[in-house]
Amino acid sequence: MSKHILITGGTGFIGSKLVPHWVSHGHRITVLSRDPARGKRLLGDEVSFVKDFSEVTDKIDWLVNLAGEGIADKRWSESRKAELRASRVTLTESLVRWAKSSGQHFELVLSGSAVGYYGSVPGSTPSFNESSAPGTGFSANLCIEWEQAADALQEISERVVWLRTGIVLGQHGGMLKRMWLPFSLGLGGVIGSGDQVISWIHRDDYIRALDFITKHSLSGAVNMTAPYPATNREFTRTLGNVLHRPTLFPMPAFAAGMVFGEMSELLLQGQKVLPTALLTSGFTFQYPNLSQALEVIAAEW
Repeated sequence: MSKHILITGGTGFIGSKLVPHWVSHGHRITVLSRDPARGKRLLGDEVSFVKDFSEVTDKIDWLVNLAGEGIADKRWSESRKAELRASRVTLTESLVRWAKSSGQHFELVLSGSAVGYYGSVPGSTPSFNESSAPGTGFSANLCIEWEQAADALQEISERVVWLRTGIVLGQHGGMLKRMWLPFSLGLGGVIGSGDQVISWIHRDDYIRALDFITKHSLSGAVNMTAPYPATNREFTRTLGNVLHRPTLFPMPAFAAGMVFGEMSELLLQGQKVLPTALLTSGFTFQYPNLSQALEVIAAEW
């Protein structure tokens, strides 16, 4: 059955693949965008665009809140932290105010979060599932506030899901966009100890998981990660193998700290996050292993 879906972040790395997918399934899509003209060029005339929630006057069936400035795009100055918070927490608070004041009642809300919720650790223990406690630090606090902001939507929704998203892998975007050139030139290498864990998911599996969630009764937190996280060392070796390049240029922890400041925690630490809710509900991953995912991405790059 066709749904009217409002999406924030619809022109981003995930949204730009999700929107055409749902349009092809007959859904009616409205995207919140600061630049509707660019959005039209990217996603086509079948998609409606608004610059402000107040422009949405029709009933929305599903709300998908994926907006957020890239957490690793710039060094974490105080002003950058404020931008990151505004693009997640403040936007979600605005979304809640609009939804309540306009009398919306949603069948389903899919609201962004991230595996940073669990905090960052230097090695491969412990592992985290959806019932694990939140961590500490900037990225954890950001995710906690983001989820708390969306919590108010439960009053006007039949089902709310927090998408605790790992590193999303796909061609020409996300983390791999930054890594592809240096690794293609043989300039990649292990960062810090190499023991920190990267919880990742192929973008196609992310979209398949969203489809799965819409058709099943999951609610609350859902870890959007593949079942086999990889250490930084494993990730480095696998990407080098896929590209047939050596990975001999490590970045020591002190160098990462000098270059990236506080944001270096994203490189030097990680979290081993398991998709327990998806797996126990019967979801099957097309790309459960990192080598499978990277080989397919490399073939399409």
